Amino acid sequence: MKLTRREFLLKGTAMFATLSLGGILFTETGRSIFAGGASDDVDEPVLVVVQLSGGNDGINTLIPYGQGVYYDSRPTLAYQQKDVLALDHQVGLHPSLSGLSDLFKNGNMAIIQGVGYPEPDHSHFRSMEIWQTAEPAKISRSGWLARYIESSLRDNANPLKAVQVGAAGSKAFASDKMSFPVIQSLESYHVIDPKTPMMDKNRITKAFLDMYSDQNQMEQLRVVSGRGYEAYKSVEAIQSLTASYANKVEYPKTNFASDLQLVVKLLAGKSGTRVFNVQVGGFDDHADEKEQHARVLTQVDQGLTAFYKDLEAQGLQDRVAIMMFSEFGRRVKENGSGGTDHGTAAPMFVIGGKVKGGLYGAYPSLSNLDNGDLKYEVDFRSVYSTLVDHWLKGDASAVLGKPYESLKFI
Repeated sequence: MKLTRREFLLKGTAMFATLSLGGILFTETGRSIFAGGASDDVDEPVLVVVQLSGGNDGINTLIPYGQGVYYDSRPTLAYQQKDVLALDHQVGLHPSLSGLSDLFKNGNMAIIQGVGYPEPDHSHFRSMEIWQTAEPAKISRSGWLARYIESSLRDNANPLKAVQVGAAGSKAFASDKMSFPVIQSLESYHVIDPKTPMMDKNRITKAFLDMYSDQNQMEQLRVVSGRGYEAYKSVEAIQSLTASYANKVEYPKTNFASDLQLVVKLLAGKSGTRVFNVQVGGFDDHADEKEQHARVLTQVDQGLTAFYKDLEAQGLQDRVAIMMFSEFGRRVKENGSGGTDHGTAAPMFVIGGKVKGGLYGAYPSLSNLDNGDLKYEVDFRSVYSTLVDHWLKGDASAVLGKPYESLKFI
C-alpha cells in the first residue's frame, strides 16, 4: 500500500535518525564505496581542514622565546626558555605540543608564521566567515571549499566527495549548487532506524524518494528536493562502505580525536572523499589562559598525533595533508585577567607525509604593532592557493578570484 505524505511524516519520524537537508545526517558501521564499485578517487590527494575555534593564541602556540619583548608583554603568561619546545634559536612550540614537535623534527610539519589578511576583524563571527569564504572585503554566500569542489570536482558524482565531521557544518562548504553531509559517527548515520522491519523500510524509503523527487515539483521546491535526494545518496554511500578499518592506534577519549578517527575510517573504507572539515573549540582565552590553553592544546596535540600515527598504520600518510588554522590570534600584551584579548595574525600548520616541513614566512615583530596587534606577514589565501593548486591539483584562481603567492611547503 502506498504511503501518503501525511502517513510518511507520522510513521517515518519515529524511525528517522538526525537528517538535515544540507546539514546533519546519519551513519552506520562501515562496509567499499557504492554497491556499483569503488570510487575513482580512492587514491587521490586528500585535504583535512582543522578549525581551532575561538581565536587561538598563536604567540603562546609558536612561542617567540628569542624576543625579549615577549617576556615584557606577558609577565604571567610567558613560558621560560627551558620549557619551550625549541624549533630553532628564536621560536618553539608550547610545552603541550610534544607530538607536533616530533612531527616538525621529522620533517612532516610546516609552520607558516604570521598569517592574516588586510584590515583584520576582531569579531569571532565575521573573522571566521572571512576565513571560511576567503573574502575579507565583502560578504559572500559561498565557501572557499565549496568553490573548489564546484570548479574542480564538478564531474565527481560521489556523494561523499566532501565530508564535514562533527556536530556542526562550516560556511567553507556553503553552496547554492551542492550540499555536503555532516557526519558525527558511522554508527548513527541512517535515514531509517536499522531495527525497522524490511517491508516498512522499503515503503518509507520509496515515500521519501517520491517526496524529494524533482519531478512534478514547483520551481521553488526543486532546491529542497535536490538537497533531500543528495542527503539520501550520502547515507546510501556510507552504508555501502566496506568494514576494512582495523584499529591499530589508541586514540584519546575526546570528541576531537573521535572525529579524526572517523576521517581515517572513511578513507580506509575507500570513501573517495577529497576534503574533510573538523572543528575543535575552547580557544577564547580572555581569562585564566595558562591552564585552559594548555589543556586545549594538549587535546589538539594528542588527537593529531594519534591521527597521524593511524594514517601511517593505514598507509595513508602520503595521501593526506592536514591544514590547521584559527580565525585570529591574540593581542601581544596579556590583560588584567590572566588572559589575552582578540588579536590578528597567527601561525598556520600543514602536516603530511609529503609536506616539506619547516618554518615559512617571518615571525611578526612584537614591538612594531598595529594598535597593539601583530602585523601579518603572509596572506592566508596564499596558503589556500598553494594547497588547491599544488596539493589538490585544482584551480586556485577559480576558488580565490585571482592568483596568490605560492609557498613551498608542498
